[in-house]
Amino acid sequence: MAEPALRIRLDDVLYRTRGRDWDYAFLLQPAPLLVEGWYALHRRIFKSVEPNATPCLLRGELGVGTGKPFFATAFTDDARRDSQARPIAHYLTWLGSDADAAPGVSFGPGLVQALAPALDVVFELGAQLLRQGELQSLDALLRGRFQAAIGERELDVTAAPGLALRWLGTLPA
Repeated sequence: MAEPALRIRLDDVLYRTRGRDWDYAFLLQPAPLLVEGWYALHRRIFKSVEPNATPCLLRGELGVGTGKPFFATAFTDDARRDSQARPIAHYLTWLGSDADAAPGVSFGPGLVQALAPALDVVFELGAQLLRQGELQSLDALLRGRFQAAIGERELDVTAAPGLALRWLGTLPA
C-alpha cells in the first residue's frame, strides 16, 4: 500500500538546519507565538533528541492560549555534510490542525526533499559572502534567500512508514 501524500503549508512549519559553513539557523518560521521567539520552543521540543539517520517522530501541544498542536521530527541528512564532514541535522516542527490530523508517518525526509532546491541555494554560502554590505543578521539573510527560492507555499509531501511516535504532552509556554 502506498504511503499517504501530506499537504503541508510552509507557513505552519518551523525548520532549522545548518549549511556547509554556517551554523544552525531557522529557514522557515511561522508567525510568532510568544515574545521569547521560536528558539526557546524549539529547544523544549527537541531537548532530549539526538538526531540520527532514522527520523524520530514527536507529537505534543504548545501551552499557548488554548494549545497549539505540533508534529515534529529530527534526522540527519544522508547527502549533506558541513565543512568538517559531519552530517547535518534537520529539525522540523509542523504546527496547527493539519499537523494534528496527520497520520503518524514520517514526513520530514519528504519535506526536506521537496525543499532541496531552495536549500541548495543557501547551503554552500559562506558567512562572509552572505554578510557583505548587509546589516541583517545571518539568520535573516539565510531565511530571506531560502524563502525567495521556494516556489509554492504549500507542498505535497510523500510520507514514509511511521516509526515509533513519542508523545511529549503539553509543553509550557
